[in-house]
Amino acid sequence: MKLFTKTAAAVSTAVLVGSLAACGGSDRPSQQEIADSLSSGDSALGTAVPEEAADCFAKVFHESDLSDDALQSLIEGDEDFEASDEDKEAAEDVQTDLLEECSDVEAQ
Repeated sequence: MKLFTKTAAAVSTAVLVGSLAACGGSDRPSQQEIADSLSSGDSALGTAVPEEAADCFAKVFHESDLSDDALQSLIEGDEDFEASDEDKEAAEDVQTDLLEECSDVEAQ
């Protein structure tokens, strides 16, 4: 549970402070692309998330109201993005959803 809470806090902090970078396209990354980035440590978190948690987090992110650009920049690990007000609001919802949907995921 500690790992989950720490990871969820890092995820939401990364999104809320706008540490996501804008990318050229606006195609929404797939759930698998998000999970792969989170578990590899290449995401804006800068640290690898256990695979089972990454899968759960990816589902929440993919189904969220975060913009395609915000999700793309999350998986690219860039740090220059200025999050819109809409993305900041969506990030708050993501944090709540992560706690509700992924808090029972076992750390590996």
